[in-house]
Order: sequence, then C-alpha cells, then structure tokens
Amino acid sequence: MSYHGAAMATLGILGGMGPLASAAFLDTLYRLNTTEPEQGSPVCVVLSDPTFPDRTTAILKGETGPLAARLAAALERLLGMGADRILVACVTIHHLLPGLPAAPRERVISLIDLVVDEVLRAPRPLLLLTTSGTRAARIFESHERWSLVEPWVDRPDEADQWELHGWIYRLKANQPLDGCLPWLASLAAKYRREGFIFGCTELHLLHKALAKDSGADPRVVDPLWIAARDLNRLLA
Repeated sequence: MSYHGAAMATLGILGGMGPLASAAFLDTLYRLNTTEPEQGSPVCVVLSDPTFPDRTTAILKGETGPLAARLAAALERLLGMGADRILVACVTIHHLLPGLPAAPRERVISLIDLVVDEVLRAPRPLLLLTTSGTRAARIFESHERWSLVEPWVDRPDEADQWELHGWIYRLKANQPLDGCLPWLASLAAKYRREGFIFGCTELHLLHKALAKDSGADPRVVDPLWIAARDLNRLLA
C-alpha cells in the first residue's frame, strides 16, 4: 500500500498508558515513514488518555471490569474519529482484548502478534521483559503460537522481575534512569540471552538510547518499533 493517492488509511493510536511511551511511538512512526512531500505521510488520530486505571493493579486484584469498559469506549471513540486500524500502546491491557466485542477488537493491531512474528522470523535466545501484570496474566503465553516461540524465550527470576517493574514505573514518571542500561546488559549476561523482547511499551523509551544512530537495535524485539517499520503492511 502507498500513502500517496486518495485512499489513505488512518491509524488510530490509543495512548496515555503511559503518555511518554505513546508520544515516543508517534515520533518513531514519523521518523520511519515521513515522505517527501510530507502530504504523503501517514494519517493518525491519537487519543492519549493517562486517566486509565493502572493495568497491573487491576489484573492483580482481579478487578478488570471497569478497565475493559474504558478500553471498549476508547476504541469506539477512535473508530468514530475515522481510524481504520488501531494500535493500543500498552501491552498489559491486551489482556482484555479477547473479551471485547468483535467489531472493535478486529481493528486492533496486536502487539503480541508483532512480537511472535518477529521472533519466529529470526529465532535467537531472548529475555522477555514485561510488567508484573502482563506476566501474571500470561498475555504472551496465551498466544496461539507461543509454543513455537517459547524455546527461545526466558523470563527474569522473581527478584529481577520486581526490579524491572520498578524501572518501568520510573520510565513512566520520567525519573532519572542512571544505571538502567547497564542493568539490562547485566541481565543479558546473567540469563545468557542475545537480546530482549520489550514486552512493555514503556521500554520503547529505551530503544532510541540503545540504538544510537542506527534507528533500531538488533538485540531488541520492540513491538512499537516493528509497528512503525511495518506500517504500510499493517494498514493495507
């Protein structure tokens, strides 16, 4: 699909969970897809709503009903704004997608699908980094093709998981992250992994720092970067 011409598909982005990560995704999307002239660049409608309840808290307490209602309403709002496909810039809330009505659910680009496809495209030993809510809900493990991916994937132990969860929330709060990248490097060595799956969209904020000038770090499977890279195909 080309963005040039009259029929230009529109991407809806449901962000705000957290807002810095979804803003960074929009930046990545346009860095990878801006055309000359700019009138051929992707059309997006963005709903950035940081008032969504905390996803991990809702999952761990078993109180996801209000969150699911908020998600369904936000997807309908984006469809009403003209979105053809929707990217939900939060992995943890993907836990609720199977329970939503088919019409909005089928418009969502699954970040879990993108990760699974990418790992199977280039299998190698990877460490899956997620929020504790995503881990408790077994969002990745519930994917229909997880058995094909699982031999290549390890998870941090319990202590490292809670430290990771703390780093994720410091990213959300825009706090200083001195020591974060060295800590990630130490995880790769500890678990004998060649790279990481960024199974939380907040970690997209680290991707640019890791990649430096190359545009992508080959060690990282980052679903937001993949979505930006493959936008033409995803909107076709």
